[in-house]
Amino acid sequence: MNRPPLVIIGGGLSGLYLAYRLAQRGENFLLLEARHRLGGRIKTSTPFDLGPTWFWPGQRHMMALIQELDLQIFKQQNTGDILYEDPTVFSERLSGNQYKMISYRIQDGISSLINRLQAQIPTSHILLNHKAISVEKQTDTIEITAEKNDGVRKFTCENVIFALPPCLVESTIQFVPELNQNIRKDMRAIPTWMAGHAKALIRFQRPFWKDHNLSGQVFSRIGPMMEIHDASSPDHNYALFGFLAGSGRQRKELGKTQLKRLIEEQIQRLFGNAAPQPLEIIIKDWSQDPFTATVKDMEPLKAHPHYRKPENLKDLWNGQINFIGSELAPSEGGYLEGALIAAEEFLKEMSVKIRNT
Repeated sequence: MNRPPLVIIGGGLSGLYLAYRLAQRGENFLLLEARHRLGGRIKTSTPFDLGPTWFWPGQRHMMALIQELDLQIFKQQNTGDILYEDPTVFSERLSGNQYKMISYRIQDGISSLINRLQAQIPTSHILLNHKAISVEKQTDTIEITAEKNDGVRKFTCENVIFALPPCLVESTIQFVPELNQNIRKDMRAIPTWMAGHAKALIRFQRPFWKDHNLSGQVFSRIGPMMEIHDASSPDHNYALFGFLAGSGRQRKELGKTQLKRLIEEQIQRLFGNAAPQPLEIIIKDWSQDPFTATVKDMEPLKAHPHYRKPENLKDLWNGQINFIGSELAPSEGGYLEGALIAAEEFLKEMSVKIRNT
């Protein structure tokens, strides 16, 4: 490939979707991804999602892309009653009617969306296992240094698009010349959605909870799973998944063996003798993932932030550096929809600049 005018750093949904649209236009670009796979926080243990799981009615960018890529969706199963527990209440049964909300999942998991996007992009435009560690402004170009399995590689381009959480960029990538402190402060202040969280997936031979008119939903003030949902798929793969409580440090100290034992105890406590032995328990703790989280993310977020792109992150280095990603979307920030919106906003800005040149 000739020297690309544009390099995308980060192959999560936002960066990959941008690459997909650029490839459709016949643009010359390169996408660098630190992991051995694409998708970022989207990770599927087929067909179960260990990262983002749902999207919702009204999220038109997600719906349109799914239709464009000819993917199949289904509604999240929430029929049946809910269980609740706290230190004073033992497995209380509540009517699920008040908690019913329509949400959608992609058949075979959300990684099938990533796979379908990747298949539409020429392989020469994507480099996996390339972790960007520095960007240096030169006279008219930018030099990117990336670590790879067998050493270091340098790339020269005219524009860089960071499709990574800003606080991860700030903590892992060196800028030459150095960014001023106000810019760095703004980058650190943007929380990475779900980076401090962990999910547990509990696989079963059959959906035993349905035999008792239970939805699989649980709300707990004891843990280790504070919120549980039916993770089953239409192809007769059955599971529950839960969001684990505590901080990343606490979970790390417990270790996965102890966490799995506590999860099994919680399932037995909630469902009693109706619960069979799990086939498998899988834990994905995003706070321990260096390509997602920073030290700051050891403490999970307590509420959904109000995301936006700070003025300081616009037109950096005379517009040669840009940021996209779900945390910078003008709406639906933190969600899959926000990742698509952020990429679409950049494409609009790019089209305007081309028309004006």
